[in-house]
Parts: sequence; C-alpha cells; structure tokens
Amino acid sequence: MVILHDYPLSVVDHIGFRRYSTCLQPCFNMISRNTLKGDVLRIYKDERTKYYNFLEKLTCLIAVTTDIWTSSNNNKGFIAVTVHFIDDNWILHNCILRFAYVPAPHTAEVLADTLVEALMDWNID
Repeated sequence: MVILHDYPLSVVDHIGFRRYSTCLQPCFNMISRNTLKGDVLRIYKDERTKYYNFLEKLTCLIAVTTDIWTSSNNNKGFIAVTVHFIDDNWILHNCILRFAYVPAPHTAEVLADTLVEALMDWNID
C-alpha cells in the first residue's frame, strides 16, 4: 500500500491509520517505521534484481533518456535516467534506472559521469 500509493513511511505513526487498522483487525500489531523501511528496501532489491535479469536477456536496442532539474526551494540538482525499449511482442517498456542528486556545478562532465555510472550499474554499455 505504501509503495503503490506513494505514502510516506510515517503513515504507520498516524493515529487515524492506527485506529483504522485496529478496527479492521484488532489482533494486528502495527509495524514500526524502521520495519516498513526495511520491507520497502527488500521489495526494491527483489524487483531490481528481477528487472536486471530481464534487461540482461533483451535482444533489442534500448533508448536512454535523462531528465535534469533543480529543486526550487533548495537549488539542488537531480537527474532521472530512464530506458525505453519495445519487446518482441511490440510492447513499449519504460524503466527509471536511477534517480539521483547531482552535485553542483552541473557541468557536462558531472552529468556524463552520473549517466555512465547509472548505465554501468545496470550493465548497459
């Protein structure tokens, strides 16, 4: 639910959520924020491994795009690296490989290094 709806990890601390969960199942023991964080990271690692293996088996070409922007409230730069490909069944796939903070200055060299690091991390060369 937290992943699907992009809820904050602190949802387990909200009194309304706790009351709701208790009404649904009085025997349920609410997990902690740290337990939820661990569960989310485990699911991420499992899904990342599945997608890594899926990408390894691709026989088609991929397109790589980047989206770079600066946060308006703290002037920090971020980059998203996305791959796009059409599989053997002609289905378009998109996957964000990396979403990362990019330290200033945002020169071509810094952005290229971040992109190369993301691609090498996924064994895309």
